[in-house]
Amino acid sequence: MWIAIPLLIAGVVAGAISLIPNTTPSSPKVAGDEGPAQTVAPTSTHVSKAERAQIDEVLDKFIPAAVERKNAALAWALAGPEFRASSSLAQWKKGESPVPSYPARGTEFHGWTVTDAEPGRVIFALLVHPRPGVKIGSYTFAGQVIRRHGKWFVNRLYTTAIDNPVREGQHEVGPADFGAPGGGTTSPTKARLGSTWLIPIAGILSAAFVIPLALGIALLVRSRRRKKQIQAEGRTDLPPLPSTFKPK
Repeated sequence: MWIAIPLLIAGVVAGAISLIPNTTPSSPKVAGDEGPAQTVAPTSTHVSKAERAQIDEVLDKFIPAAVERKNAALAWALAGPEFRASSSLAQWKKGESPVPSYPARGTEFHGWTVTDAEPGRVIFALLVHPRPGVKIGSYTFAGQVIRRHGKWFVNRLYTTAIDNPVREGQHEVGPADFGAPGGGTTSPTKARLGSTWLIPIAGILSAAFVIPLALGIALLVRSRRRKKQIQAEGRTDLPPLPSTFKPK
């Protein structure tokens, strides 16, 4: 018990200290050599006027042909190597192409914005609205066009956001709606520990208290039994020393 009580007190004090939040702000000073900075490759959004006109012409043909499923042969002719590697013209003619299907409105699709651009390759985002009378919201597509032998081809096209009308209090969204917020727009939140980390500490403290207590009780019971045994035998003095013992 004398061992368990100090251990229990020490555990309680340590637990209380660990719960005290650290309000000291971190130092912005560099403690030492942190190595070379990790830089991000700059993103280019420059597309020449002539290139934009050529890409507009391709999208004006590809969206009705592929997305609206109006002309599989024309859509296949304007498809890039990524589309062709994952499908065939026969599948496109059956309506089984990897291009999303959507009832797009209009015949011109020039409102795309450049996400990244490099020579012969442009990544873009395009907002497309539905045809009148279709009860479906607008779609945002992300795609890539590449240039081969002086011509542009649609290499990939997929849906990133769906802006369907609100139905029964729920709004349908797409992957782009779950992006992380921009830097500086929200205040940082403090990290909080869950309550599960207290379980091992409670187990250690319980073991430190229960084990010595159990040993103490066992020794006490044994001592009392031994004392009763001695009293039952009528012994009150220590047994005599061996005859060979010679005091100095």
